[in-house]
Amino acid sequence: LKQGQKFSINASGEVVFASLSGSKYKPDGSIAGSSAAPINDYEGEYNTGSTYPAYGNVVYKIGETSTQTLKAGAKFNGTATTTGMLFISIYETVYNASNSGSYTVKISVK
Repeated sequence: LKQGQKFSINASGEVVFASLSGSKYKPDGSIAGSSAAPINDYEGEYNTGSTYPAYGNVVYKIGETSTQTLKAGAKFNGTATTTGMLFISIYETVYNASNSGSYTVKISVK
């Protein structure tokens, strides 16, 4: 991406986090089949519009040396604040080899 370039991230699917009681998560951080709010590891921030990611969220960063992980969720439209490679990941707690599932992610650059 180049600074100022518009891009979008759209994701679907489910992942199962063995490290979080085997719950099924969606790209927006919600738990499949539950009305509970997305949970993150920043105390006191539960589905409040925070930009801090919840477990299961699709997250991104721009540039290899960036330390800023930003929440994309299931649907995100934004503008690159810097120039660099776009990296995406799933926000989770502790890696567990028993985690399963996948997200399908479509990235569009304008």
